[in-house]
Amino acid sequence: MRVLEGIKVVELAEHGFVPSCAAVLGDWGADVVKIERPTGDPLRAIMGAGFVADTGDYNFLWELYNRNKRGIVLDLRVAAGRTAFDRLVTDADVFITNFLPSARAKLRTNPEDLWAVNPRLVYAKGHGQGQQGPDADEGGFDSVSYWGRGGLGHILTPEEGPMVMQRGAMGDAPSGAMLAGGIAAALFHRERTGQGMVVDVSLLNFAVWQLGVDLTATTVLRRDPDKMGAGTVRSNPLVGAYKTAEGRWLMLGMIDDPRHWAPACRAFGFPELIDDPRFVDTAARAAHAAELQARVSEAIATRTLAELRDRLGAEDTIFSALASPLEVIDDPQVVANGYLAPHPGHPSARLACAPMQFDDAQVSVRRGAPRLGEHTDEVLAEIGLSPDEIAALHRSGATGTPAADPGGPSRVER
Repeated sequence: MRVLEGIKVVELAEHGFVPSCAAVLGDWGADVVKIERPTGDPLRAIMGAGFVADTGDYNFLWELYNRNKRGIVLDLRVAAGRTAFDRLVTDADVFITNFLPSARAKLRTNPEDLWAVNPRLVYAKGHGQGQQGPDADEGGFDSVSYWGRGGLGHILTPEEGPMVMQRGAMGDAPSGAMLAGGIAAALFHRERTGQGMVVDVSLLNFAVWQLGVDLTATTVLRRDPDKMGAGTVRSNPLVGAYKTAEGRWLMLGMIDDPRHWAPACRAFGFPELIDDPRFVDTAARAAHAAELQARVSEAIATRTLAELRDRLGAEDTIFSALASPLEVIDDPQVVANGYLAPHPGHPSARLACAPMQFDDAQVSVRRGAPRLGEHTDEVLAEIGLSPDEIAALHRSGATGTPAADPGGPSRVER
């Protein structure tokens, strides 16, 4: 089900966060045209630079966030390029960018600039620290704005260290999905009013939302939350991580302990505790939490993961092993639901899909990520430029010089 089929999106964005949003829109069926500067989006050159795994000739990072898009090269600083850009925006439904305020002003790509061309345009922007305040014009990546400034790194790092570091694009991808959801709401608003509007998501705002349980409590208590480790005593020992006989982590998630108490006791091999007065209800179990947690820990530590899966799976319990990426990619649920979609041009690569499905239809990758400038002539012809006009645009330098995917330094607008 391509719910956004017929919607045209213009992307003027780089790196991971906002391009990941456009990838979601492309997955939903939108026609996404990605505009790159002549030297290309710096994301093309990140693989192999020590940030993520090196998969050789297959640039998985570029494919992950730029699949289902067409790509053109257009330099907005060249007059002919700006004219072509305005014609592209005239016919668009959505414009998305992660350029900072100063760069948007310089390039004349602020909302009022584009609404002068297309008042129905939904204007979406993503950035590091928010659209107001002293750092609104400061660049930021998810390691800084989300993991560092947003508090997640602190709350997940043990007191004794070492610091826990996020994985690649851990804040970018979900923030991009949030921005895609906001765009969908703005398109609905436009259908009712006929007017475009601005949608804004920052990495810092997403971190605040994601850490909302701890941050809201902190606003009341005015102290940092207690950190939780595997050995932390919990009022409900049926929740948390325990080590199995072979050293694997088993995660229990039986928050509704009245429902799961008897099944868990049977699975762990101590049915005699089901009616024990010390553990008869939630309050009693909380009062004897340390003792009960020790019993659960011992029952898990003396059994293998395979045995525990069999025993817990036979009862009404909620649990999972702490799965490795090798296990996740072949998880029967991941495979059955199509959460990793096959890449059309690679024999084994599967790309992570955004966590939304419509009418139970699985996401498909219709086209791989574009080569630099791959669809420039095609898109320019669609917006009404003649072959002579396209040739003149090339001569003006607005479309750069055709070349292999280059790297190049990131520009200040993030």
